[in-house]
Amino acid sequence: MTSETGDPGESVAETAVSRRPGGYAWYVAVVLFFVYLVNYVDRSVLNVLSQLVKDDLGASDTVMGFLVGPAFAVFYALAGIPIARYADRSNRIRIIAIGCLVWSGFTVATAYAQTWQQLAWFRIGVGIGEAAFLAPAYSILADYFPVRYRTRALSLLGLAVYFGQVTGMVTGAMLGASLGWRDVFIYAGLPGIAVAMIAWLTVREPVRGAQDSIERATEGLRLDLWGAIRQLWAYRSFRKLCFGTALGVFGGQAFAGWSAPFLMRSHGVDLVAIGTVFAPPYLLSALIGTVLAGFVADRLVRRNLNVPVKASSYALGLATAILCMACWVPSFTWLVILTIPMGLVGGGWVLPMQSSTQNALPPELRATGIAVFWFVVNLVGIAGGPWFTGFASDLLAVRFGNDSLRYALLLAVSVSFIGAAIIRSAGRQLHAEALSMGIQHRG
Repeated sequence: MTSETGDPGESVAETAVSRRPGGYAWYVAVVLFFVYLVNYVDRSVLNVLSQLVKDDLGASDTVMGFLVGPAFAVFYALAGIPIARYADRSNRIRIIAIGCLVWSGFTVATAYAQTWQQLAWFRIGVGIGEAAFLAPAYSILADYFPVRYRTRALSLLGLAVYFGQVTGMVTGAMLGASLGWRDVFIYAGLPGIAVAMIAWLTVREPVRGAQDSIERATEGLRLDLWGAIRQLWAYRSFRKLCFGTALGVFGGQAFAGWSAPFLMRSHGVDLVAIGTVFAPPYLLSALIGTVLAGFVADRLVRRNLNVPVKASSYALGLATAILCMACWVPSFTWLVILTIPMGLVGGGWVLPMQSSTQNALPPELRATGIAVFWFVVNLVGIAGGPWFTGFASDLLAVRFGNDSLRYALLLAVSVSFIGAAIIRSAGRQLHAEALSMGIQHRG
């Protein structure tokens, strides 16, 4: 086939792979950024309000760990895989928009919970709704951006994570201190309705595999859900990426879920100080770290798929060491200073994990692949980290009293060192396994 360039050895598809993404591709990335922003505000606002909710509903640390972690993450993970498999065969942007309406509605409903059991049901609803976003969104971006720009595009979603976390932390803290925790959930949930409509009306469904040269038949389209999962799980590097990232996230989510109660109990600060002193330097450094990680990973991946994964393992190890220091320092001032390297190093280590699942899989398995990836990450890391910390805090309270949360966090954060080692191992074989699947990236 003769391409537009006149080179008979280069197909039109291959030419598309090598050119820069256009303005509309970046528009799509920006829209998905705002969808993910409200996604993360809605899921994380409970973190900063957990002490107020605990006192109002009379819950224990173990119960609050369940509400922050498993009540959301288990159902988020369970719903994510069948939704993603459907997204591999259906209109992905409609799935995202409907999910956004669902999770926004349940976020508003959370304001009316009278018991922790009712709150748990609303958190389950938020988790099921949010399960409709990540896998379809990553699959869409992979079809709008060639491999050399893909991590950069995904880093924009990474920015939404930190904007969402800190927006939830700052506004949640300020509004929670003045209005109480219930009104915060109403204000957090309403913007998602508008964002969902913008996404539905303005984002076009892209052609699958438009940015890749795949030297294989699309046999994945003929697989049922369990067949697709079995095919994915056959790749050792994919399994290691899943479990390594899950254990890396375990410590980070433990700290994110319990940082506000930890600061209030062990450092004696109030919600206003958390929102105005602790959150801003973390936000700025995390944003810089995420952007840099996207650019660095896109350069490293030009050598081969292994290099950015190995770099992420080192970044995770360093970020974990900094988090351990943050759990241990006696001064709030020093903890605030540590938020800067914490954000710079920890802000982007997970990006190459996510982009690697897209780069190393055929298009017809990408949404399912990212869903399986996040299924493991959610069950082990996002559900396990906060719950384990709350459970350990209750157990350690007999010995350490009000400071038990400090030691529980230190235990939970240390688990991430194991994740870094597993990711390092995945970085030795990912590229070779991608080649064995017939994946040939250009540009």
